[in-house]
Amino acid sequence: MKRMAMFDWNAMKCFHLRLFLIPIISLAAGFISALLVVPTNVFMFLFFSVNTFAVEEKGDLNKLYLTLPVKRSAVVAGRYVLSICMGVAGLVTGIPLAILADRFSLSHYYGPIGWFLPVVTISYLLFSIFNLCMFPILFKMGYSKGKFWGMLVPNALFAALYCAWVIVSSLPGNEYLLFNALEYASTNVLLVNGSMIAVATLILLCSFLLSENLYSNRDF
Repeated sequence: MKRMAMFDWNAMKCFHLRLFLIPIISLAAGFISALLVVPTNVFMFLFFSVNTFAVEEKGDLNKLYLTLPVKRSAVVAGRYVLSICMGVAGLVTGIPLAILADRFSLSHYYGPIGWFLPVVTISYLLFSIFNLCMFPILFKMGYSKGKFWGMLVPNALFAALYCAWVIVSSLPGNEYLLFNALEYASTNVLLVNGSMIAVATLILLCSFLLSENLYSNRDF
């Protein structure tokens, strides 16, 4: 599993330079609000991990896997390990980027540090949801056939969530909507954050099991 993750990482080395674009995109989102930086960063790292499917198809690696003593389940597991590592990297790098973005953001963040915990758990939840939307489809259909439903549609959905949040939060009377939610989450840590972590983990597990099943039955 670890070897497959490393194999995928090395296979997409031609895309590694694109990692430096992620902080720029995340900071651009932070211009609206610093609280948007972490979820944006996590999503962009998840989106970057999808490059493994493009490399796999371009190099016809699926046929190579069939000639090696590698189970298809190990291929799926390795790709999920790499994706999760990318998500963790998005969380770790997203927090300092959010602090930096708050210096020039249109909506400055004045809340306590404890409010960042629900932001992190929400980012994890979004990571799991979009992983479920993307990976099973790409494992079933491949990159070329599945990129519309497995990439473009989730990206459009993510952009729609951004627009919806900006519109709702800017309406009169909703200025403190997010802050009230973060305050409630910070005072009910186990209930709110624990529930989101549990749900996100369950979604991620379902995504993995579904991908494993679809990929094991795929014809090449």
